[in-house]
Amino acid sequence: MSLRDPFTIPTPSQVRPVGQAPFWTPGQTVTWTFRRFDFDRDRAEVARPMRVIDDGPDGAVLWLAGGTPTQETRIVGWEDTDSHDVPLKARFRPLAEAPTRINVEGSWRGRGVLKIVPPQVPFSVWVLLKDDADGGVRAEWYINLETTHKRSDDALFTSDHILDITFPIATMPLHAADGRLDPAGAVFKDVDELAAAANYGAWPTEWSEIIRDNGSHLLDHLGDFGWAFDPEWETVARALLGKARLGAASVREKSFDQEHRAIPNGCYDRQHR
Repeated sequence: MSLRDPFTIPTPSQVRPVGQAPFWTPGQTVTWTFRRFDFDRDRAEVARPMRVIDDGPDGAVLWLAGGTPTQETRIVGWEDTDSHDVPLKARFRPLAEAPTRINVEGSWRGRGVLKIVPPQVPFSVWVLLKDDADGGVRAEWYINLETTHKRSDDALFTSDHILDITFPIATMPLHAADGRLDPAGAVFKDVDELAAAANYGAWPTEWSEIIRDNGSHLLDHLGDFGWAFDPEWETVARALLGKARLGAASVREKSFDQEHRAIPNGCYDRQHR
């Protein structure tokens, strides 16, 4: 099997794949845009301005600094609640009964995130920088499963596939000491939400199955995407942090601040246990 998209999303007419020229210029600001499969219903989308670090045939690398103003979405009736915290049965109703979503102002919490986007695949790799308990900054590697990316001259378009892959076990990191990419410590995150999307009728069961299969297939073929998982990207992220002025919103929490969340209940390992 190969990686595949469970659905397509609406995009502007003039878009091209990541990895295809003309490329963005390092230092340019582009908008990372998350659109749901039903975007045309409410026209609500997540939009985050990011700085281009690199762009070429291998893929794109983008930086989102802590405190950056963003556009987020909220569910009507739950406007002061992060959508992830809305009860699953209310959040994942069938399309005819689905809640209305609106745009709201937000900001990115945390020290920053470097996103690495390989061409023609339904995922991106995130290096998140966060404060640790000892006053330092730790880096967390994530695989964010997403719709295969399209880009315009000033924006990138994708859709979040709910399921993420994390490497939370300190003794089982993604990057082994001998330089290998090691999937042994991988943990799937938000599996409860992915199941709810199918079980409560928000989308077909097949879509959730495709997304799960994409995650499992990717872990079996990490070596095919060595560029995206190069440990040097963590060095790049830390260097960018050192040059940036920490925004006030990056060290406080409010309802409209966004950050990749800590691992909740409802996770499973590679054997789906």
